[in-house]
Formats: sequence, C-alpha cells, structure tokens
Amino acid sequence: MSQSLATSIRTLLLASAAGLTLVACGGGTTSSPGNTNSVIVNPPTSGGGGVAADVDLVPGGSCTTGTALETIENAGATVRACVIQGTITTNLTLDANIGYALDGAVFVGQDGGANVQLTIPAGTTVFGKAGNDALFVTRGSRINAVGNANEPIIFTSIQDVQGTVNAETDRGLWGGLVLSGFAPINDCNDNNATGGTAQCVKSGEGGSGLFGGDQPGDSSGALSYVQVKYAGFKFNDEDELNGIAFQGVGSGTQCDHIQVHNNADDGVEFFGGTVECEYLVLTGIGDDSIDWTDGWQGKLQYALVLQADDDGDQGIEADNRGGDNDVTPRSNPSIANVTMIGQQDIGALFREGTAGNFCNFVVTGFGDGGLDLDNTATHNQANAGNLTVDSWLLDNATNVINEDAGFDAQAFYDGRSNTVEGNNSLSAEGLPGTSELAVPACDLSIAPYGAFFDNVDYIGAFSDTDTTDSNWATGWTFNVFQDVTECPVGTFATGENLQGKDVCELAGRYTSNLRLNNNFHYQLDGAVFIGEDAGADATAPIAGARTAILTIDPGTTLFGASGNDFLSIQRGSQIRSNGTPTAPVILTSRQDMLGTATASSRGQWGGLVINGRAPINDCNDNAATGGTADCVKSGEGGSGLFGGNTPEDNSGNLLYTRVQYAGFKFNDEDELNGIAFQGVGSGTLVDYIQVHNNADDGIEFFGGTVNAKHVLLTGNGDDSMDWTDGWTGKAQYVIISQASDDGDQGIEADNRGGDNDVTPRSAPKLSNFTLVGAQDIGMLLREGTAGEFYNGIITGFGDGGIDIDTTASAQQATNGALTFDSIYVVDNTPNLVTDNAVEDAALLAAFNGGSNNVDGDAQNPSQDSTLSAEFAPGANEQAVTPTDPSLVDPFFDSVAYVGAVENASDDWFKGWTLLPSTNGQAASNE
Repeated sequence: MSQSLATSIRTLLLASAAGLTLVACGGGTTSSPGNTNSVIVNPPTSGGGGVAADVDLVPGGSCTTGTALETIENAGATVRACVIQGTITTNLTLDANIGYALDGAVFVGQDGGANVQLTIPAGTTVFGKAGNDALFVTRGSRINAVGNANEPIIFTSIQDVQGTVNAETDRGLWGGLVLSGFAPINDCNDNNATGGTAQCVKSGEGGSGLFGGDQPGDSSGALSYVQVKYAGFKFNDEDELNGIAFQGVGSGTQCDHIQVHNNADDGVEFFGGTVECEYLVLTGIGDDSIDWTDGWQGKLQYALVLQADDDGDQGIEADNRGGDNDVTPRSNPSIANVTMIGQQDIGALFREGTAGNFCNFVVTGFGDGGLDLDNTATHNQANAGNLTVDSWLLDNATNVINEDAGFDAQAFYDGRSNTVEGNNSLSAEGLPGTSELAVPACDLSIAPYGAFFDNVDYIGAFSDTDTTDSNWATGWTFNVFQDVTECPVGTFATGENLQGKDVCELAGRYTSNLRLNNNFHYQLDGAVFIGEDAGADATAPIAGARTAILTIDPGTTLFGASGNDFLSIQRGSQIRSNGTPTAPVILTSRQDMLGTATASSRGQWGGLVINGRAPINDCNDNAATGGTADCVKSGEGGSGLFGGNTPEDNSGNLLYTRVQYAGFKFNDEDELNGIAFQGVGSGTLVDYIQVHNNADDGIEFFGGTVNAKHVLLTGNGDDSMDWTDGWTGKAQYVIISQASDDGDQGIEADNRGGDNDVTPRSAPKLSNFTLVGAQDIGMLLREGTAGEFYNGIITGFGDGGIDIDTTASAQQATNGALTFDSIYVVDNTPNLVTDNAVEDAALLAAFNGGSNNVDGDAQNPSQDSTLSAEFAPGANEQAVTPTDPSLVDPFFDSVAYVGAVENASDDWFKGWTLLPSTNGQAASNE
C-alpha cells in the first residue's frame, strides 16, 4: 500500500520544522504533495486503508475569499478545509497553504455569462467530498493550474486526504475535472447543425455544460504538473465522468505533465477539439486510459499507460463518431512516443471512422490484442492512408486482431514502416531495452507531425538515457518510478547484504508474474520453477495450468548458494532477462558474490533451464512421433518436461545475460548445462549471452528451433556448444574460448544417440563463429546431425579441427545436408580429423566441395593463425573469402568477413562480459 496523502503532508511539515528541504510524496514514494506548510492533526500511522484521520488543511483558520471554512465529517473523523461550491463568477486564486474541498458540481464561469479564471498555484490540493463533486470549466473561462516537478497540483478524494484510500483498487470516489471549449466538434445537439461550426454544440457528461464551436485556437487555460486521482464517479449507466474530459478544447490550452490515477471511467477523453498535450501518465484506469471521439484533431507526444491487474479496458479507444462514422470534422490526431503496458483487453482499438497518425509506439501485455482496426469506416481510412501506424513494437497475447472480412489488418500492419512483433525488453515502468532500441523511430520533423513534436530517435515514451531516477515522469507522479525498499512480492528478505545490496530469496514455484529489480540481489533456494507445465500444445494448454513471466531488470544479479540451486522456466511461461550493454543480467554463484570464485571454479550452482513447446525427436513415449504434441521429454536435473508441436513457441528473452560458475553434477548421467534450451521455440529472443566456467556444457540445444546471436562461451568444462534431439535453429556471431585446465569439444553436435536418423533431424545453420581451443576437437559432428556452416574460424584444438563421426552424419555430408562454406581451420592437430575411411571421405568431400574453405595445413606460405588475442582476424583470416549468409536465410546479417569478429574495432563481446586472458584467468570487462 502506498503512503497516504495525509502522511505525506505531515512528513513535510516535520521536515520544514526541522529546517530541512525535502521532496516527499503525494500519496506515493516519489510524488510531491506540494505545500510544506500544510498541517494535519492525528495523522495515520500507516499507509492507505487505515483508520480515518482528523485533518486540518486550514492552518491559519481563514479561507480565501469566495470559499468557506468547513469541518467535514467522514468515516468517523473530520477534515477542516476551505469549501468551493456553486458557480465561480469572479476570478479566484487559491492559496497553496490551504486545502480545498469541492462541494457538488463547481462551475468555473458561466457559459454565455461571466468568463472567469481559476488560478491554482503549485502544491495545492483540491479534493472531492463525495461522489458527485466535480470541477467544470465552462466555455470562455479558464483554469490556470500550473504546478512544477517538485510541487504538482493534486486533485483527489477525501479518503486520500484522510489516509484511508486503497491506492491499488479504489476508484470513482469523486467526480473529476472537465474542461469545455469553443473548438470544433462533429456531434451536435441540433441534428441540422454542421460539424465544426458555431452552431454545432453538445451537452457535456455529468451536467458539465455545453461545448464546441468554431475556434480551433481557443484556450481553456493551462494544466501542467497535475495529478487527478480516484475520480470517475458513476452518476448512472450512461453518465460517468472521466479523470479529465477535454470537451471541445482548443489548441491554445496548455496541456502537459498530467497524471490520472485509478479513474473509474476513462483516464483522459478528448471530445473533439484541437488541444495538444505532452507528457501524460495514465495508471490503474478502470475503463480506457486514452479515449477520443467527436472529431478530435489534436496532437500528443510522450504518454505512459500502466494498467492495473484488477481492472481496465483499452489502452487507447479511438472513435470518430458512433452512429455516423464519416461525419466531419473527422477525428484525426497525430500521436507519437507512447508506451502502453497492459493486462487485459486491447492496446489500441481504432474504430468508428477515426483517422490519425501514430508512430513510435510500444504496446505490450494486453490480453485480447495489441492493435485492432474495427468497422468499415476505419478500414477505409487505413486503406486511404489516413490512418497510419509506423515504428511500433507489439508484444501481446495476440498482436494484430485480424477478424473483419474484407480488411487484412495483419497485412496493413506489416506493410507499414518498421512495424515489429516480438518480445519487449522493457524494465521498470517502461524504460526501453534492446528490443525497443532496435526499432527505428519515425521522422517527426515532417508531415503529418512537424513543429509540435520533438524529433526523437527512439520509440516509446522514454529514451535509452532515461533512468528510474531521471526521466520526465520522475518525481511529480504518483506510484511511478518509486523507490523500492522491500523485496518484490513473492520473494523474501534474507537479512543478508552482499556487495552493498540486500539479498532477497526465490524459492519453490511461481505461478504469477514476478519482476526482479536491481535494488536487490536474489538468491535461488533449491530448484526454482517459473510457472506450471502448460503442456505440449500451445493451442490446447493443460486446463488450469498457471503460467508466469519472470522479468529481470538490467543490472540485476541472481545467484545459487549450492549445487542444487537452479532456475527452470516451464512450458508456457517466460523469462524476460533484459540486460543492457552497461548493465547485464548476471546469474552466478554465492562464491562469486563473496569474491572467492577463481579461474578454475565450476559447478558451484545449477544453471538456467528453459523448457518450450517446439518440436523434438526424443520422446519419453517410444511410440510417439517426433515433432508432435505427443513427443515430450523429461529435462535434466528434474527441470520439467519439454517439447511439443509449436516451432514458433516463445519462452521470452535472454538479452545481455551472463551465466557463470554453474553446472552442478547430480550424478554421472545428470549434470546441468549453463543454459539448457529444451524444446525452445523461435519466438524466443536470444541475443548477447555468455556462459563462463560451466562444469558441463556451456549451452545445449535439446531440439527446438530457437535462434541466437552474439554468443560468448568461455572456460567451460565440457563442450562449449552442444546440440541434440533435433535442433533446427540458427546462430550468428559465436565465440568459443576454451580454458587450458579443462574443456572438451568446442561444438559437439548430435541428432540423437541410439537412433541417428530420427526426425525432425538436427540441422542448424551457423555463421560467423570463432572457436579457439586447447584440447579435444573444435567441431565434432556425429549421430546423424546435419547442418550448414558459414564463415567459421577453428584454431588451437589438440585433437583436431573438424571431425565427422558416425555413418549417419557422414551420410548427411554425402547427400549435401551437412555443408561448409568459408571455413578456415588452422593450427589444430590435425585440422581435418581422418580416423575412419567412410567418415573421412565424407568430411573431405564436403569440405573441399564447399566454397572458399581453407585448410591451414595446406596453406601457403604460412599455416599459422593470425588471430589476435581478442579474436580479431589477421591477414590470413582476412584472406578467406566470406559467404554472405543473408542470402542463405534472412535471420543472418549480411557480413563480409569470416569469424565472429570483424576487426579490432568490433567490440560486441566487450563491456558486459568476462573475458579470458592469455593465462586462462578471467577478468571482468564491465
């Protein structure tokens, strides 16, 4: 529960009395309550939901002219405030040292009568006494509510003032704020009136008065650094107030830095007009967070939508007009840089004839879909180019809802510029990660955007330089980017502090979403499972199986305290490990946290296991057919079942993530890999991962279709990269560096032991790999594996560079399913292993028959590698003609070099990793 407004006021009073200058919270841990002189009597001793407190908001005992002193009884306690009621007919300026209560519908000015201005200074609190209390600014009058980052203006409920509000679930405790203006609308009380003219006016919700006209530049005043909380009182089934209703409001109105929290109806709704806003925060809204209708033609840049898990409809619900979808002036806003994090319903629902231009959006988590274009009039706007979406990232249960006959919504989305469907990598309350930063932004300097917009180079509401402590929403908002002082729900404080951070413990099975922030370190206690196994068929999951998403913010460290500690993601659940180049996610050992891990430390904890529903070929049931939902397998170490019939299955993200000192050996047959990809599908995003000093394999692919880029495998005790059970994925930019004290193959590749020709057959594609060895074999291809290998460097292995082993793999080479192009093998003993006539002939035929392969033993004038200590190619490597892998598969980047590193300036493997040194030690390169 968040801190109450009343507690915040008392905190600042005490600080002021002590001669200190503090910024405290307006009901949250980072929001300012404003005035430091406010007084509270008998403050609550706990956060919201406690016993009602007596509150005195008039410390001097006298009220502003035009308001009346009143002691308000509520919930067995009293609040003394200055009350505003009726119609304000002369200019009124409130006093920041006083708290004000609204009594019923309060009108600022008279439509067609007195035009006045209500001025509310920074730090002022205005609250509703009861449900039907609301503030209505009439046409021709103005509200001048200008707060600042340290002292926002707060509109809230009496329960918030008394400290009894539930910040998570309370809504509709008072009315809300309505601004009415003379700007054009298209829905007229008089059906004979023409939209956009002075005769086209409409009656506002809740009896708020008339709005609309013919003045697009009209001004209703200013709203800046304003919070509106717990509003949205429902008068009846047809009349429920929004947090802020902009009714025919013109572009002369200032609208920036506004938060609406826990409104029962919409957060903000634009009823026609031309108002332009920036920096909006909508949190916990019970209906739609952003809504428009009646011909809104304004602009908006920078908006954050955070749905609550207990309520909420669309992130955006956008109409032209119901019942007359093509009436003019048509709703046609331009909106950029929006992040919407949902729970239910639809992210962006465009319907009833709206047009508009929408770019730089991140839409994630909505249960019914990310984007929906509904009804024919809206489709016509999209087909005509009047409704556009560009530079979007969608990550939702269904990304594009495509159900209307005659309009292909998926084709529309795919045909726009830089529209992506994939895993988000957001951290905190919407800060961007690798996935978001990879999407090119719109050019906002050109039409239909232009002068109002900042021409930023990122999508979503925040930039890559924003932090939780420094961004446009920090400080003045409620319950957003708040300081976290307690372990996340579901984890437990251990009472230990390591490396300057308190330790929280994860244990058992998690069946609801869990986010781990980098304020703490996290200890795994035994086998930690994310989700319950949801079965092999994504279209028919196990009934009642509870799935979860584990999100790990940048810079977060998890560690195992003993060998039995490991992390396992179950089928249907996800891990979102969202490291960054400067703040990787680290999974390590307790010894490493204590500073006692050494260059030879391995097997100090379990490792990471990810179970998916992608096809495999090794089935617990011998009668099952590989690649079907009946073919499932038990994972090593009791990590759960994997496999299924969904090649594109999505198990989440691994981005800038290190796994080190893992690989606990349960017994001679059961030893965990650093990362086990068990039946993991191609919907999973794996980019920039390192496994360092694992006792068993670094990474192993047990079937599945998952792809990976930027993989660093160092000092692993068994094989660095292993696959079996029918892996058919792809990998590009792979560095393998063996330690001198331990290690087997660089790559050990199988289809399946005991049944080498079972299908689906292992047949991955690898490009741009550098394998630097000390012992054993660089690339051992056996047990029926196929594969395509491009742009590789293999050097330093004591038992050989490449070896094809078993007749089944030799056959794959012979029939052209196992191929090599632009592979440089040099300084191995030998480069090409010749130990079996059939296998040797297949290897030599495939290697010599491929394009641009070089065997260093036959190289003239020198057979020595010229690879640098940091994997940069020298003259001999650069002399190898590369193959463009993008012509083979669109997954691959187009490159013009062999090996994982282009040159000495290519540093993708630096900064977030542990790098081996020349003596086999490892040093942090962060």
